[in-house]
Amino acid sequence: MRLILASKSPRRRELLARLTEDFDVVPSNVEEEGTGAPAERAVEVAQAKAHAVARTKRGVVVGADTIVVIGGEVLGKPETRDHAKAMLERLSGRAHSVFTGLCVLDTESGKERTHCEETEVVFRPIDADELESYLDSGEHHDKAGAYAIQGGAAKFISEIDGDYTNVMGLPLCRLTLLLRDVGVRL
Repeated sequence: MRLILASKSPRRRELLARLTEDFDVVPSNVEEEGTGAPAERAVEVAQAKAHAVARTKRGVVVGADTIVVIGGEVLGKPETRDHAKAMLERLSGRAHSVFTGLCVLDTESGKERTHCEETEVVFRPIDADELESYLDSGEHHDKAGAYAIQGGAAKFISEIDGDYTNVMGLPLCRLTLLLRDVGVRL
């Protein structure tokens, strides 16, 4: 059975490659807008991605969606530099949660498994100069919450409680367990 990653994210591709080199990448082109509580929202979008790809491809499809939440507000991907700056100022000196919804769908058997992984991340206070320097790097583009834990934003993170790969966008431990539930061993 072929493993298919329903994502255009280079980070998810890199993470899945840590488990296996034997997979295809097929972007779902699904709008990343869910409803409800953060966990439900992330799973809903992950399912939409997996099902969209499963309509045209056969195999075990993995869909994922990551969102950053602080004080009940979802911080999506920033639209502009100013938007990214406002997000990072909001995260500065505070704790927030990162949710990744997962959907593993076996098109052959119809088995489907979902889960939402949550990790708490704490940012130390970020001063104005280092915030501007980070924004100048461009790393905030196309990142939920305007940061990448595996990049330059690592210097802002004072604590993490949970799965590090979840914050990168694909919780590998949980994904491995969901894949096992549908009969895929990596």
